[in-house]
Amino acid sequence: MGKSVNKPPAAKPSKPAKAKGGGKSSGGGFGLAAVLCAVAVAALAWLAYETMGGGGAQPVTMTTGKQQPGKKGKQKEMTPHELRQQGRMVPGSERPPCKDAFAAGCSSMTEEDCGREDVKTKCCLSCFKKTCVDKDPECIPWAQKGQCYLNPEYMNATCCFACSPDPEDRCSPDPSKRPMVAEGDLSKVFERAVSNYSQYGPKILNRDPWVVYFDNLLTPEEADGIFEAVGGKKQEYLKPSTTAQVVNGKLTDVPDQIRTSWNAWCQHPFCYNHPTHETVISRIMDIVGLPHDYAEHMQLLKYGPGEYYRLHHDWIPQQEQALCGPRIYTFFLYLSDVEEGGGTRFPHVKDADGSQLIVQPKKGAAVWWPHGMEHNLWQKDDRTHHEAMPVIKGLKRAANYWIHAMDFKSSMASGCDGRQQLKPRIWRTGDRASPRPRGQ
Repeated sequence: MGKSVNKPPAAKPSKPAKAKGGGKSSGGGFGLAAVLCAVAVAALAWLAYETMGGGGAQPVTMTTGKQQPGKKGKQKEMTPHELRQQGRMVPGSERPPCKDAFAAGCSSMTEEDCGREDVKTKCCLSCFKKTCVDKDPECIPWAQKGQCYLNPEYMNATCCFACSPDPEDRCSPDPSKRPMVAEGDLSKVFERAVSNYSQYGPKILNRDPWVVYFDNLLTPEEADGIFEAVGGKKQEYLKPSTTAQVVNGKLTDVPDQIRTSWNAWCQHPFCYNHPTHETVISRIMDIVGLPHDYAEHMQLLKYGPGEYYRLHHDWIPQQEQALCGPRIYTFFLYLSDVEEGGGTRFPHVKDADGSQLIVQPKKGAAVWWPHGMEHNLWQKDDRTHHEAMPVIKGLKRAANYWIHAMDFKSSMASGCDGRQQLKPRIWRTGDRASPRPRGQ
């Protein structure tokens, strides 16, 4: 484990004086979460919600059935599931904004004034800045190491600002909320999965880092169904593969010579309404123990002879400070056998013979591995670099399922999945030093 900032004292601090109106910290302070609850109840955020970049959404409708010229099609309101699958915001799911309804009047409010619920509601931002302050210069570094949920009593009393989402940034995470997979959880998750899902033929290929192989996760019919669901009946959704790169300050999918396959994403109704897709993703998310929306949309892959994906890592740095957090798992599905070539190579992981680990494609099989370190999932584990080796003979069909420790689909729908320009505040950090791949 690399060197990090000192852990905040675990000793229970003296009980802070209760501020008027309740609060998160002592001395009249209050947490942003309490403020937001008050705002949500009060007058629909003073009717200015639409100006906050994501509020005031109206029900989304879609046309169903065939539409004749000159006639309006039947309108059907899209369900929350359909909206999330298309990467669109579900109305009413946004975080209530924290702002001042009366800018001039709010600037003169005192800490005592902010103890009143009506003042906190009308002057949310001003009251937050006046009362939610840090009392120790180490608060931000501590929060960046997860101490807001690891040591909540001390941190809530001492580090109100560091442990609160940014009221002026709708994409900011809440440092006080523990991700569903956090420090020390990886081994527990993998061990539980191997123990509880023996029907899929799990085999531990490596424990540090974890790499688990499932010999029969899918039936042959399910493997074919996934290929049809994501790619389309005539493979009409398959396009040349891309990689995520920063272009003009934003994360963008662009062509890249390190990857020469074809792919498709499950963001169209034929896929996300396909019964095989629903069956398979439910099985995967049961194994990892997370809600469906914590996963990205399934990505289908097709490799022909000579096609490959050079050595790479599935980690996306721009997601580290995003609302969804970084990817924590890859669940890779093999949808076909391959006559020759096409294996998944892990050059920094050894097999039982001490050679580089290579997983050969087998229809219905899957391989699962993490991206971050056991002690800190915001610390990239470089040992899980991997390569899709060139197909020599035959055709390789496969699928990626990338999973986060927080809600990815809602983050994507609100434009908070790392594709926007990075914010100046650093919410979480890895280690200053970390284990490196063998030989580097």
